[in-house]
Amino acid sequence: MKSIDKSYMYQLRLLWAYKDLLRNHFKPITNWYIRKFRAAQLQAAHKLQGKDCLDVAFFLSIPGMWKHDTLFEAMQKDPHYHPYIVITLYSQYKGFEKDEMMKVLERTRQFAESKGYEYVIPYDDKSGKWLDVKKLYHPDIVFFTAPYKDTLPQNFIYHYKDTLTCYLPYAITSLNYYKTNYNLISTNIVGIYFVETPIHKELAYKYSRNNAENVVVSGHPATEVFLNPNHSPHDEWKKQSKPKKRVIYAPHHSIDFDNNATFMDNGEAILALAEKYSDDIQFAFKPHQLLKFKLQQVWGEEKTEDYYRRWESMENTQLVTDSYEDLFLTSDAMIHDCGSFTVEYIFTQKPVMYLCKDEDMSDKFNPFGIKAFDCHYHGLSIDDIEHFLKDVVVEGNDPMKVQRKQFYDDYLASKDGVLPSQKMLQIIEDTINGK
Repeated sequence: MKSIDKSYMYQLRLLWAYKDLLRNHFKPITNWYIRKFRAAQLQAAHKLQGKDCLDVAFFLSIPGMWKHDTLFEAMQKDPHYHPYIVITLYSQYKGFEKDEMMKVLERTRQFAESKGYEYVIPYDDKSGKWLDVKKLYHPDIVFFTAPYKDTLPQNFIYHYKDTLTCYLPYAITSLNYYKTNYNLISTNIVGIYFVETPIHKELAYKYSRNNAENVVVSGHPATEVFLNPNHSPHDEWKKQSKPKKRVIYAPHHSIDFDNNATFMDNGEAILALAEKYSDDIQFAFKPHQLLKFKLQQVWGEEKTEDYYRRWESMENTQLVTDSYEDLFLTSDAMIHDCGSFTVEYIFTQKPVMYLCKDEDMSDKFNPFGIKAFDCHYHGLSIDDIEHFLKDVVVEGNDPMKVQRKQFYDDYLASKDGVLPSQKMLQIIEDTINGK
């Protein structure tokens, strides 16, 4: 059984693969590189002026990081854009099993195909090598769905200095990972960094090296499905013999280091609760897509597969591994420990519990996240979780309903009627035209 590689050798492999020793570890050189890259980005944008059709490549390695539907579809409808997805292999440097990485690659391919999106997999079967997207397809704009070095070096932002680059967080940012969110080398050099609210732009200004000069407030396109009154959600829940309450259990993957993740504390107990309340509640198990990788390295493959299989096989449970928006809209409540869902689920205004490691979690969130976290019921124990299921979900005693509604009205509801995807297109045009 392999463990996730965090050794010095792992760090050295990353340094070698990304040629990263100087530009990301010595402050004067880092600052010089940021200025140089940012200047090149402005030139790359300027060169796109007057071009009839812009080829836009969206890099994607995991379906769960895809939050770009409405933007992608808006580009499809606009003759000025030609969007397509570039499916890339998830990190080969983190010690994950190759077979599992290939399964994720295939799931990502199926995901893109199911949506009817144009996609490419830049892999040469004959040579067994991954090809250079820049040389092969010459995109005018590259959208990164993640800011990390979790892909091959030729798919990382360093390779696209002379191509206009964009980044949209794959979730509404709520945790206090200020360096990860705002001060990675990638977030400092990217051409356009789209953020969710003015609060997030203030955080970027405070914590980034470049004083948020590339940061613009657009809202998040993943929220449009919740804001659209004409959207009719698809019912993805397993059919039951009688009406039952619908609860999502969404654990995070970060079980491999001291973090907020609670799966190792209560993952098996929640499965037992699903069995106990099978007459009244049906459950959807919606794990982070990296959780299975991590569990295989802690539990082993057999126990991990058995756990996932049990969620799939019980009459009142199911496993969900792809998009979740309609799942949210057709649910009655959620239990989770995911920073990304802390805000997103409140769009539904339904009861939600955050699974906690400590009584005081305020230091885990950014200012926006604290406001959202305070709209949650807090689960410190299995007893807390069971009380939430019985009293709030089944019985309908929901004292936090008013607080969730107030947060939605203050921070989530659209104020100007312009959808985030439309704002993003306008921002791209303004950047190209030097506005």
